[in-house]
Amino acid sequence: MSARSVPDAPVPAPPGPRRAVAVTAGVVTAVALAAAVAFPVVLDGRRSSAAQDLRTDLQRVATAQAAWKDRHGGYSTSLPELGVPAARTDVAIVSAGPDAFCAGAYDDGTRTALFYSSAQGFTATACD
Repeated sequence: MSARSVPDAPVPAPPGPRRAVAVTAGVVTAVALAAAVAFPVVLDGRRSSAAQDLRTDLQRVATAQAAWKDRHGGYSTSLPELGVPAARTDVAIVSAGPDAFCAGAYDDGTRTALFYSSAQGFTATACD
Protein backbone atom coordinates (compact mmCIF):
# COMPACT_ATOMS: atom_id res chain seq x y z
CA MET A 1 0.00 0.00 0.00
CA SER A 2 1.13 3.30 -0.80
CA ALA A 3 0.84 6.07 1.61
CA ARG A 4 -1.26 8.83 0.43
CA SER A 5 -0.26 12.27 1.30
CA VAL A 6 -2.89 14.26 3.02
CA PRO A 7 -3.04 17.87 1.98
CA ASP A 8 -2.24 20.27 4.74
CA ALA A 9 -5.31 21.69 6.38
CA PRO A 10 -5.50 25.46 6.39
CA VAL A 11 -4.26 26.95 9.60
CA PRO A 12 -6.94 29.12 11.24
CA ALA A 13 -5.98 32.67 12.13
CA PRO A 14 -5.37 33.17 15.79
CA PRO A 15 -8.53 34.45 17.50
CA GLY A 16 -6.71 37.16 19.43
CA PRO A 17 -6.47 39.96 16.84
CA ARG A 18 -10.04 39.56 15.63
CA ARG A 19 -11.33 39.46 19.16
CA ALA A 20 -9.32 42.57 20.04
CA VAL A 21 -10.79 44.44 17.08
CA ALA A 22 -14.32 43.40 18.03
CA VAL A 23 -13.83 44.34 21.67
CA THR A 24 -12.29 47.68 20.71
CA ALA A 25 -15.17 48.42 18.34
CA GLY A 26 -17.66 47.56 21.09
CA VAL A 27 -15.93 49.79 23.62
CA VAL A 28 -15.72 52.69 21.15
CA THR A 29 -19.42 52.29 20.37
CA ALA A 30 -20.34 52.24 24.07
CA VAL A 31 -18.25 55.36 24.76
CA ALA A 32 -19.78 57.16 21.76
CA LEU A 33 -23.31 56.33 22.96
CA ALA A 34 -22.50 57.47 26.49
CA ALA A 35 -21.09 60.74 25.15
CA ALA A 36 -24.16 61.26 22.96
CA VAL A 37 -26.35 60.94 26.04
CA ALA A 38 -24.13 62.90 28.45
CA PHE A 39 -23.13 65.82 26.21
CA PRO A 40 -26.61 67.40 25.97
CA VAL A 41 -26.99 67.08 29.74
CA VAL A 42 -23.67 68.85 30.32
CA LEU A 43 -24.51 71.49 27.72
CA ASP A 44 -27.94 72.12 29.28
CA GLY A 45 -26.31 72.47 32.69
CA ARG A 46 -23.82 74.96 31.29
CA ARG A 47 -26.57 76.99 29.64
CA SER A 48 -28.64 76.90 32.80
CA SER A 49 -25.68 78.14 34.82
CA ALA A 50 -24.99 80.90 32.27
CA ALA A 51 -28.65 81.96 32.34
CA GLN A 52 -28.52 82.18 36.14
CA ASP A 53 -25.33 84.29 35.95
CA LEU A 54 -27.03 86.63 33.46
CA ARG A 55 -30.07 87.00 35.73
CA THR A 56 -27.87 87.67 38.77
CA ASP A 57 -25.82 90.30 36.96
CA LEU A 58 -28.94 92.04 35.60
CA GLN A 59 -30.60 91.92 39.01
CA ARG A 60 -27.60 93.80 40.44
CA VAL A 61 -28.07 96.46 37.77
CA ALA A 62 -31.82 96.69 38.49
CA THR A 63 -31.23 97.09 42.23
CA ALA A 64 -28.59 99.78 41.64
CA GLN A 65 -30.85 101.57 39.15
CA ALA A 66 -33.74 101.65 41.65
CA ALA A 67 -31.49 103.19 44.29
CA TRP A 68 -30.10 105.66 41.75
CA LYS A 69 -33.59 106.71 40.66
CA ASP A 70 -34.61 107.30 44.27
CA ARG A 71 -31.65 109.65 44.76
CA HIS A 72 -31.55 111.34 41.35
CA GLY A 73 -35.05 111.18 39.90
CA GLY A 74 -34.07 109.13 36.82
CA TYR A 75 -32.04 106.17 35.69
CA SER A 76 -28.29 106.16 35.00
CA THR A 77 -26.56 105.27 31.74
CA SER A 78 -23.29 104.31 33.45
CA LEU A 79 -22.49 101.07 35.28
CA PRO A 80 -19.51 102.63 37.11
CA GLU A 81 -21.74 105.51 38.19
CA LEU A 82 -24.13 102.93 39.65
CA GLY A 83 -21.29 101.22 41.48
CA VAL A 84 -22.09 97.87 39.88
CA PRO A 85 -19.13 95.50 40.36
CA ALA A 86 -17.50 93.73 37.41
CA ALA A 87 -19.80 90.98 36.20
CA ARG A 88 -19.08 87.43 35.09
CA THR A 89 -20.81 88.29 31.82
CA ASP A 90 -20.76 91.25 29.45
CA VAL A 91 -23.28 93.72 30.89
CA ALA A 92 -24.34 97.04 29.42
CA ILE A 93 -27.05 99.61 29.87
CA VAL A 94 -28.89 99.70 26.57
CA SER A 95 -30.98 102.76 27.35
CA ALA A 96 -31.92 104.90 30.33
CA GLY A 97 -34.10 107.91 30.91
CA PRO A 98 -36.21 109.55 33.60
CA ASP A 99 -38.92 106.86 33.52
CA ALA A 100 -37.34 103.61 32.31
CA PHE A 101 -34.11 101.76 31.65
CA CYS A 102 -32.98 98.65 29.81
CA ALA A 103 -29.87 96.61 30.49
CA GLY A 104 -28.50 93.61 28.64
CA ALA A 105 -26.09 90.82 29.51
CA TYR A 106 -24.33 88.36 27.22
CA ASP A 107 -22.45 85.14 27.95
CA ASP A 108 -19.89 84.53 25.22
CA GLY A 109 -19.33 80.88 26.16
CA THR A 110 -22.93 79.87 25.50
CA ARG A 111 -23.86 82.79 23.24
CA THR A 112 -26.80 83.53 25.50
CA ALA A 113 -28.27 87.02 25.85
CA LEU A 114 -30.78 88.28 28.38
CA PHE A 115 -32.28 91.72 28.90
CA TYR A 116 -33.95 93.46 31.80
CA SER A 117 -36.14 96.52 31.52
CA SER A 118 -37.87 98.41 34.27
CA ALA A 119 -41.08 98.12 32.23
CA GLN A 120 -40.98 94.44 31.24
CA GLY A 121 -38.60 92.66 33.63
CA PHE A 122 -36.47 89.84 32.19
CA THR A 123 -36.80 89.08 28.49
CA ALA A 124 -34.78 87.35 25.78
CA THR A 125 -35.79 90.11 23.35
CA ALA A 126 -33.80 93.32 23.22
CA CYS A 127 -35.60 96.24 24.84
CA ASP A 128 -36.47 99.37 22.92
